[in-house]
Amino acid sequence: MKLESDEFVVSFDSTKVSAKDLTSIIRDAGYTSYVVNEGATNVGKDPPDRKVEPGEAAEDSLLADTLKQAQQDNKLVVLDFQAIWCVPCKRMEKETFADPAVAKLLKQVVFVKVDADEHAELTKQFGVVGLPDIRFLKPDGSEIGRLNDFQDAKTFAETLSKLLSTPMKPPQTKTDNTSSRQSLNDVSNEAEEFRQAFNAAKGNVRIVMLVSPG
Repeated sequence: MKLESDEFVVSFDSTKVSAKDLTSIIRDAGYTSYVVNEGATNVGKDPPDRKVEPGEAAEDSLLADTLKQAQQDNKLVVLDFQAIWCVPCKRMEKETFADPAVAKLLKQVVFVKVDADEHAELTKQFGVVGLPDIRFLKPDGSEIGRLNDFQDAKTFAETLSKLLSTPMKPPQTKTDNTSSRQSLNDVSNEAEEFRQAFNAAKGNVRIVMLVSPG
């Protein structure tokens, strides 16, 4: 079995472990995960605890490219799921997105229009069940909000303004931890003996912690 290409479905008891903790554990193990709640819709509900990784849906590069740009610019992402046959979508295009106040706010984010038919897998990945469907993501792919159905300019602007006013942490970068480590002082007569024993046990000893009062 090729683990890198197979898909697994894991059932869990939500009373014993949260979806957030479970997906975090799976992600740390090097796998991609997301929560699927069969028989339920997400319309009008809070965003699920999930993060879309840039590598997800490799066959659809739109998401990966969007998150890459968002991370480079440290901007929020607004995904507008729509379709050419969607009447409310066309109305939002003419009335909502064309509004001067909304247009100004959209310049502060990475705004991407997603054709639900052309990007069917991506649409399914986000659990879109009706159009228009607008998702708000952090640069790391975390979903922080959504709007379903037609939204007038005032409602959309208020929602986006609120999200933009929430401070975002800058992208984390790897640092050399050695520069922040404090030097250790030998405080016992057996320090050298301990050091020799530790060096001799390399490969068998992973972590040694010494705790002393004071």
